[in-house]
Amino acid sequence: MSKTVASRRLDGRLGAAAAAAPERIVLVVIAVALAGGAMASVGLHYWWTVLPLAALLVALAWRPLASDAPTPGQARAGAIAGIVAVAGTAVWTVVNVAMAAEYLLVVRDPGFLTLSGLWLVDHPSTDIPADGAVEAAASGASMLADASEAWNLAGDVIQPQGAKMLPATIAVGGWFAGDTGVLAANVVIGAAGILATFALARRFLSPLAALAPAGALALTVSHIGLSRPAYTEPLALLLAVGGILYVWRGIERRSTTLIVAGAIATGATTFVRIDGASGAIGSLVGVAVALAVVEAPRAWRRAALAKFALVEAVVLVAGYVALHRWSAEYFERLESEAYLLLAAYGVLVAVILGWAATWTDTLRGDAWLPGLSARLGTRGAWWIGGAVMVVMVGLASRPLWTTGHRGTETSREEFTNGVVEGFQSAQGLPVDGTRNYAESTVSWLSYYLTWPMVILAIIGLGWATMRMVRRDAPWAVLLGSMLAPTLLYLVKPAIVPDQIWAIRRFEPITLPGMLLMAAVAAWWLASRLPRASARHVARRVAGVGMVALPLTTWVSIDAGAEYPIASAVNVTTREMNGARDMIDGLCALDDGRPIVLVGTSEMYGGLRVMCDEPVVLALSAPTEEQLVEMADAWGEQPFVVTRQVDDVPWTDTPEPVLAAQVKHSSYTLGRLPRTLINRDYTWYAGVVNEDGSVAPLSAVPTATAP
Repeated sequence: MSKTVASRRLDGRLGAAAAAAPERIVLVVIAVALAGGAMASVGLHYWWTVLPLAALLVALAWRPLASDAPTPGQARAGAIAGIVAVAGTAVWTVVNVAMAAEYLLVVRDPGFLTLSGLWLVDHPSTDIPADGAVEAAASGASMLADASEAWNLAGDVIQPQGAKMLPATIAVGGWFAGDTGVLAANVVIGAAGILATFALARRFLSPLAALAPAGALALTVSHIGLSRPAYTEPLALLLAVGGILYVWRGIERRSTTLIVAGAIATGATTFVRIDGASGAIGSLVGVAVALAVVEAPRAWRRAALAKFALVEAVVLVAGYVALHRWSAEYFERLESEAYLLLAAYGVLVAVILGWAATWTDTLRGDAWLPGLSARLGTRGAWWIGGAVMVVMVGLASRPLWTTGHRGTETSREEFTNGVVEGFQSAQGLPVDGTRNYAESTVSWLSYYLTWPMVILAIIGLGWATMRMVRRDAPWAVLLGSMLAPTLLYLVKPAIVPDQIWAIRRFEPITLPGMLLMAAVAAWWLASRLPRASARHVARRVAGVGMVALPLTTWVSIDAGAEYPIASAVNVTTREMNGARDMIDGLCALDDGRPIVLVGTSEMYGGLRVMCDEPVVLALSAPTEEQLVEMADAWGEQPFVVTRQVDDVPWTDTPEPVLAAQVKHSSYTLGRLPRTLINRDYTWYAGVVNEDGSVAPLSAVPTATAP
């Protein structure tokens, strides 16, 4: 094929399709997430309900949400950029699917989220029947039908912790590729988040330039490390950035449909995370400001704002209702924070709707913002942008003049303080468990983005604020959506401060937002150069630099360490490798009997979901009498599995039936994890006799997971 023919195709319909492909993929993944979350919320999560609903959503949105046709001068560049974005993301997906985590031990959130997804492959809801475990656990106070905070007993069912959209979405992977599909599905969500970032960047950068922030996001340790296991943040990122994209385009095109689509996406974050309202608050404020200053008929602007506020509010509240229904105890544990967010959001909606009602030719309630912009002028706008930069610099400087601390009044604070003390001791740091490291939150961003990128992002925030004040309306949407949760968590992260756990607070919008701001700053600074050739070179250097800088965080050099050169293990290793084979091996030993798990709560969910048998967790050594009572309650002799060989009344000395090693990243303060934790497991198992003694299984060849 000649270059001329290829060029013509890129300028024609094929090129338009290539340019539109990233947004089309984003739409499909969001539609699947919305359909899965909706069906799981009403207890109807089947392939024949979720997939048709997702297809219907895509069909309804295909034309109204279609991306703009490229301008004649950008058609070829748009097609090339679209092809590069999709192809690059496809490679990223393949690599990370191959390294997808086996997070099936419940030591942190991905454990119960992955297991919830596995359960939803074959069940309509995440309520897991206790199947006699409640009656069996009545044999003793230390016998439980559920396990710690992740698995909560509600009547005669076990409710996994957390919102259900992510488990519902990754379960779709199980319909196509079994357990492997569930384990890999979050990588696909992370890939869609990269494409959403590219599509949003394309609204204010050239198509080829938009590849830089998207590529940088793809190569951050945070996005890789949070996409391989089933963390909620990549899906929250997809909805947040997708929502901003739709509203941005809706304001540009004066399209209420696009604005409502954005409201659905931003409101749906509560189906993913209990703190989803924090981002929705910023989105609502940003949309209100944008519609107040954009040059469009008042009637349209008033109606568009009312529809956005009402639709976002309905979807957001529905997310909390679903969370209360399907994870009641989790919601009750955090209800004070949830109700505070809901109250703040409710007041804001009322204020916004009241303000919108004054946008009439008589009251002119929207006129003061354009008037203020005119009075400030460009110089005043830069002063406000400069103030934003000063605030960010002040937050970054906090390690120089303050140290954050946590309280000691509540049991949760005491528990967290103990965890932090353990991390500090392991790293040889001064031990003060009350430190929350909140003063270092901007430094956390630098671990993944590097300081040059953070500095550029701060400059970009100042520039974007200036543009917003100068009535470049869409910037208000991005800034509002980004700054509300960013400032909240920079000041009060409220999270155990080890990495990569703590960066979760900033993955949904802060990290992609900072990368977008860094790109804006780099291209603006390049535009200030006097010569066209210099500007061209500077932009190329900026693009390459943005993609290269995150790569520098993959390797660290510490001359005093045992291993001076180390890699970011969340990139170079498979998280929880060995867990799947271990649980499958234990399930294979059970011939369909109910299970008594002695002393290892992290395995409770894995055995209940993957073996699909009722489980009682024995926190202390069960007696023969208690085991007899359990057998009577179940009507059959249970299967006992334990790592504590002395805690079971064996008939003979047992031999190990399975040995395994599970590897995962270390818990690290002040830097990225560079080492692995090896969890070694030696399992013993047997069947309860009629007198309550346990006959050990014959030893089988010891299998060590790779």
